[in-house]
Amino acid sequence: MKNKEFFLWVGGLFLILSGYAQDESLEIQLQLLQNSSEYQFPIDSTGFSKIKNAKFYTKNGNTDVFAINSNNILLVDINKDGEKDVIYQDNRHYQATVLLVKKEDDFVEIWNGSGVLVHLRKGKETIIYVLNSAIGCFDITMLSTLVMSNDKLTEKTIALSSETKIGVIDKTFEQRMISGILRTQAIVDDKKKTDPCTGDFKIGNQIRTIENKEVTIIKKQNEWLLVVLKEKEQSIIGWVKN
Repeated sequence: MKNKEFFLWVGGLFLILSGYAQDESLEIQLQLLQNSSEYQFPIDSTGFSKIKNAKFYTKNGNTDVFAINSNNILLVDINKDGEKDVIYQDNRHYQATVLLVKKEDDFVEIWNGSGVLVHLRKGKETIIYVLNSAIGCFDITMLSTLVMSNDKLTEKTIALSSETKIGVIDKTFEQRMISGILRTQAIVDDKKKTDPCTGDFKIGNQIRTIENKEVTIIKKQNEWLLVVLKEKEQSIIGWVKN
C-alpha cells in the first residue's frame, strides 16, 4: 500500500513539474510574440575567421547557395557535441534563418525558415526561437520554437493574428475543454467580406470553429477567453466566448 501511495505521489509531482515547465515555455513564447525587440539576440561573428574556408552544404548537398556574410552569423554548439555550429541570418531576398551543424571540416544545413532569430536558450537542450512577423497580406505573426535534444531537432509553431492583442496575461494558465468559434478579437463579427489579398470570402473575425477541444486559457476578459489551441505541433491564439 505504501509503495502504491509513493508511486502515486511521484506521478503527481511529475505532472505538476511538467505543467510548470509547459507554462514557462508558453509564457516565453507569448512574450516573444508581443515584445520580440526586447529579446533580440545579437548576431556574433566571433571566430568566423577559423571557418571561413569551410563549405556550407544545403540539405540537398549543394554548396553554391550560401554566400556566408560574417556579420550575420552566430557560432554556438547547437547539438552539444563540443563543436561550434552556425546560426545564419540570411537577408539577401527576405529575412530567413538557417541552422547548420559542423560535420568534420564543413557545415550541413539541418533547418531553414522565414524569420529572424529572437531568442536562444542553452541548457540540457538548445532551444532556438525564430519570429516571422506579419507584413502586408500575410497578417499572421508566426513563432517557431526549435528544440535540439539528443541530436534530434523538433519544431513547434504558434501563430497570432495581427488583429489579436494579448496584453497582460493571467499569472496561471488553465486547461479546459471548450466548443465555440475562435476569433481574432473579443467581439462577435460574422459579416461576410472579401479578402483584399486573395479574393476569397471570409466571415468577419472568425478563425475557425472549435468542437470539444482542449485549450490553454491565458486571459479572461468579461465573457471572453483568450486561448491557445494546440493541434499536434501547431498552435494558434484567439478569443472564444465563454
